[in-house]
Amino acid sequence: MTKKKLLLIAMLSGFLQFLSWFHTMLLAPLMLIAFIPLLWVEDYILCNKELFSKGAVFRYSYLPFLFFTFTQTYWIAKATPVGIIVPFYEACFMALVFQLYHYTRKVSKYTDGSYFFLIFYWILFEFVQFNWDVNFPWLNLGNTFASYPILVQWYSVTGMEGGSIWILLCNIVIYISYKKKQKYYIPIAVFALPVIISLWQWFDYKDDSPEKKIEVIAVQPNLNPYTEQYAVPPLQVVDRVKNLINPLMDDNVDYVLMPESSIQEYAWEDLLDSVPSVLELNQFLSRWKKAEVVAGLSSQRLLPKGVKSEAARKLPDSDDEYFESCNIAIDIPRSGKLDDFTIHHKTVLTVGVEKMPFKKYLSFVEKFALDLGGTVGTLGIDDSVVVFPSKTKDVTVSAAICYESADGNYVRQFVKKGSQVLFIITNDGWWGDTPGYKQHFQFARLRAIENRRYVARAANTGISAFISPRGEIMKKTPYWQQAAIKTGLPLQSSQTFFSLNGDILMRPLSFFAVLLLVYSFIVSRIQRKEKTK
Repeated sequence: MTKKKLLLIAMLSGFLQFLSWFHTMLLAPLMLIAFIPLLWVEDYILCNKELFSKGAVFRYSYLPFLFFTFTQTYWIAKATPVGIIVPFYEACFMALVFQLYHYTRKVSKYTDGSYFFLIFYWILFEFVQFNWDVNFPWLNLGNTFASYPILVQWYSVTGMEGGSIWILLCNIVIYISYKKKQKYYIPIAVFALPVIISLWQWFDYKDDSPEKKIEVIAVQPNLNPYTEQYAVPPLQVVDRVKNLINPLMDDNVDYVLMPESSIQEYAWEDLLDSVPSVLELNQFLSRWKKAEVVAGLSSQRLLPKGVKSEAARKLPDSDDEYFESCNIAIDIPRSGKLDDFTIHHKTVLTVGVEKMPFKKYLSFVEKFALDLGGTVGTLGIDDSVVVFPSKTKDVTVSAAICYESADGNYVRQFVKKGSQVLFIITNDGWWGDTPGYKQHFQFARLRAIENRRYVARAANTGISAFISPRGEIMKKTPYWQQAAIKTGLPLQSSQTFFSLNGDILMRPLSFFAVLLLVYSFIVSRIQRKEKTK
């Protein structure tokens, strides 16, 4: 076989991955076979290794992964040109996974069991994606089924990572059956068993207490982030919000949910009770019996004298006083008193905008912060998740801010801490009418399933919606339109296995991948020594 034909077979894998995410994952089941061409290419290189150099698997897998990552993340560059780097380094890591998998297969005598090494290395890659300074879990395989919640109800046990394992398992067992010319009983079982479990969970699901509800209004002010968001006077933004929610307001409304950065004043946290927009909203909502506001804004918080955090900025005219800039969600109490405010600081930060990677070791990277309006540079975060227990009613909610909602292991901590309904506030307008805001919206459906919580999502621009614990879309707004929607959301108190334990599969599988790599290195050294004798 010519190398050109081999590359075309490899590219088929990239095309299948692209189709599986096309138009917001409408062809997601294709991912269950998308890796088969690459498995075949790796096998061919392994069996004809004298024809290929050591990095061949990396080179042949890089282009298909680049095709996939570029077509799914090109929109990041719409917000900042530096975003064009993302698909290249993502494809690099994915290709490295296949190279490591090939390396271990080579020293393990090509047994059928060695195909499963791919799962360990891939899960290690996704573990790193969640936990290192350039965290980007966006393209994790488990996200593929966000548009098919009926197939992945078991994410309430395994989380999104279970989906990644399922996708890889299906690809491997189908390929082995094809290669060995075996009947497809095992692949059918590997595919069908999770689907059957999911269907059973779908139809068996019941709310904890369907009669205990909160009435929520999600508002989408639709401020253009490039022309309006930081130019329109703050009180005009509040007026827009009031005009949108006024037709829906009554004495039954419990919460008005406003998007990320929807309160425009850049406020000190110890003066939140005197912010004009906050005062205006509080006065407006006081006309109703129990309504309170959860909203996003940019803030500054003063650090104790002499304390300097990673996000610290020097206070002007002071030698030993520092402050942090933050992206926060606040629960504005009906009392309006500062002591009754609850603040959640965004903690899963957007790399390159809100967090400078490796700043601890490379302090100069702060200079390359991307200015998307508002606060620029590394932001202050919370030491642990913060939930919003109401001061006037028996309910606890929480607010994940934008990028946080892509991290299932982080969001589940809100539920573990007592959140009965999940709020998500975001601003997806930076990416324009691209797959970015659609993908981000779909991920919210997975958070609902993982935690069996109703989700209220308020986007400045993008899609605002209400989502059920089964991942069903109850109501949603059109893209790029001013809108407000209202519904009743039942309070959930029980906690799923995933909410309590998180991605428990990820750590042991990642640890085993490291052991595999060490084993491969040792065996390879031994084999080389035996050859030289």
